[in-house]
Amino acid sequence: MIRQRPTRWALALGLLLVAACLAIWAVQWNSEEYAVYEAAIREAFSGEDVSYYVILDTTQPVGRFGVSNFHSQRLGLPFSARASYTTRNLFRFHIPPRFRLPHPFTMVSQEQLDKAYHSGQIDPPNALDLRALLRRSWGVITLSRVGFDLGGKHAVVYAQLTYCGLCGEGTYLYLSKETGAWHIVGRAGTWISYADCWGHDPATRWVLFSDIICVVWLLMPSSSPGSLGSVSVSSSACRGH
Repeated sequence: MIRQRPTRWALALGLLLVAACLAIWAVQWNSEEYAVYEAAIREAFSGEDVSYYVILDTTQPVGRFGVSNFHSQRLGLPFSARASYTTRNLFRFHIPPRFRLPHPFTMVSQEQLDKAYHSGQIDPPNALDLRALLRRSWGVITLSRVGFDLGGKHAVVYAQLTYCGLCGEGTYLYLSKETGAWHIVGRAGTWISYADCWGHDPATRWVLFSDIICVVWLLMPSSSPGSLGSVSVSSSACRGH
């Protein structure tokens, strides 16, 4: 029995090393993950009135324990994609700014957003600049890590759009790779909220009503692959006027 202990320790150590290597491999950034990001942003958060993107510089999944059973069933997620998503989103990661998007973009930190959202009597210049960028976009885009199925042909990502820190929506996006390009084929909303972001006066409430309708459209079921992108024909959700 004593002679078998070194063998057992060596086996246990080997298994730990294999698990560590698999974990490192699973969380590495690659070109396919950015291709999914770019397709999600292009199809979900672009429109005629969007000329700029503001993206949070860290990943932020809706939860730390993967996609819920309800959302998995609604999207028809393969088990491998769900497991991949869970593994990649156990921790938050800084997102390298490697996007190739149809419009310019800026990566911002949560600290910068807090300064822009919670204005004081004297706003710092960078907070004013950030607010101006937000008005050129639909708001701040927040992304999770991407989960892939074993064949690398299907992917799931959590995408969140917020405007003033109080209004916005969160959605799981299910994408499929067809003829070499990723496209959204399904979505399942997780939350939606609306607030009067920038202190609009009562005379402009009728404009805000169209914004509410637009946000509702973001979560309405649709069979078209780029269903979120269809809201570009109307007023964008939670925009300042």
